[in-house]
Amino acid sequence: MILRRVGNKSKIAMEIQKYFPKHKIYIEPFFGAGGMFFNKPKVQYNIVNDLDSDVFNLFQVVSNNKKELAEAFFTMPIHSDLLNYWKKNKEQNPIQKALRFLFLSNFTLYGTQDTVGYGCQNSKDCFYKGLNETHKKIFDVQFANFSFEKFIRVTTQVLRNRGNINETLIYCDPPYLDTTDTYSNSFINSDSEKLFDCLIETGCKFAYSEFDHPFILEQAEKRGLNVIKIGERQNLKNRRIEILVTNYKKPLSLFDGV
Repeated sequence: MILRRVGNKSKIAMEIQKYFPKHKIYIEPFFGAGGMFFNKPKVQYNIVNDLDSDVFNLFQVVSNNKKELAEAFFTMPIHSDLLNYWKKNKEQNPIQKALRFLFLSNFTLYGTQDTVGYGCQNSKDCFYKGLNETHKKIFDVQFANFSFEKFIRVTTQVLRNRGNINETLIYCDPPYLDTTDTYSNSFINSDSEKLFDCLIETGCKFAYSEFDHPFILEQAEKRGLNVIKIGERQNLKNRRIEILVTNYKKPLSLFDGV
């Protein structure tokens, strides 16, 4: 992974995957840093999406302009002057836009954009090590930049027309309710309700990551969905129980990277 964002699924991706059913088509409407995608076996067809134009642009640049991004990243100074400039100014050039996003996400404390963060690891070395691997894994992935509703409905309609619904898994990791995040698009109760409606309409198997928020638990019970406890997880302010809401009682088989 080359992008660091608060709340990404890298550390618990393997635990969540234990509950994924066998699938040939993987759909992810909230890609973010790719914490799940980059930590799971790649299946035959992968279709991902993120409404955040910075996320979409970054991975398009990695796919199509990897060399230019690496060269620009190497010459990028890491200091507060650049932070202050990029806090006030956006970029239109795709490579510069990707650099700005990487800087604000990876080089500020907890991605808050308040101050440059420093650590024991060489952040640039980490980026270079991850760039080639990221490029290899994402180069043939279909990546969209829509609202989750449009993405899910358009994508699954195509799959339905082709008879591929039963081979598909949709994994959702939206911004969690009532949590502080640095995402450009946060979630409220009505968004979660729309997402549940949209997922159920598809007829696909789906898994939805959240904390054990009362509204999410209420929605799951009302719709007859399965709630799986993943474990305790800490965010910036407190500890909560991570859950996975699914429309299948248990995996048809443990995910084995078909």
